[in-house]
Amino acid sequence: MRFVADPGSIVLGPPSWAFLLFVVLWLPIAAVRQRRRMGVTHAPPSRRRLYVMGLTTQAALLVVSGAVYLYARFPILPAYRLTSRDAGIGVAALAVGLLPMLKPFRLKDPEARRQAGRIAPRTAGERALFYMMALSAGAAEEIAYRGVAFTLVAALVGSWWLSALICAVSFGVVHVFQGWKAASIAGAIGLMAHIVVGLTGTLFVVMVQHALHDIIAGTVIGIRTARSEAANSGGDALAVS
Repeated sequence: MRFVADPGSIVLGPPSWAFLLFVVLWLPIAAVRQRRRMGVTHAPPSRRRLYVMGLTTQAALLVVSGAVYLYARFPILPAYRLTSRDAGIGVAALAVGLLPMLKPFRLKDPEARRQAGRIAPRTAGERALFYMMALSAGAAEEIAYRGVAFTLVAALVGSWWLSALICAVSFGVVHVFQGWKAASIAGAIGLMAHIVVGLTGTLFVVMVQHALHDIIAGTVIGIRTARSEAANSGGDALAVS
């Protein structure tokens, strides 16, 4: 498995430690707290507000990632030329990530279905905002988790697989507002994304795969949930990462 940047050349300084505390520790804790608030509130956030919150978090990820880059100067997005092999890896990962869209693999957890339905867009305006969030997530989350966080953790623990597991668990917990089962799917997708990066040696492939996954999943779940709500029979569940 390849590294995007050599962790052995990284010098950990205050920006790096602040980044790790924010991304690997604080964001998962904040996500758990948000889930608890959503579980007791009588007025859950609107979809538009959830999208804005997501965009705000992703902007924060880019800011802190940029701060680490300016300090450590390690290459997160070096020049890259797409190959047919790497494209095939990306397509395969996208297909695996979308398996829960198929009936045999759908989650049976009512909470996961409810949370997925709450997030998925319904109207044209919501879809536009959701797609913006999906595109920004593809860039910001991959740079932060598969790029900066993974490299910094690898510099600490010295193991590719352990670093990937730590970052994938953190990534999964951040999505716990969709339910613990959906969060476990997000964590598995995160680990798969690390493998894609390890095989291709770049973040570009997984960034596109991530954005397409969220766009496809959100669109399909939104349509299915709208139909299910009309028929009063519930929706489908799939982690939108």
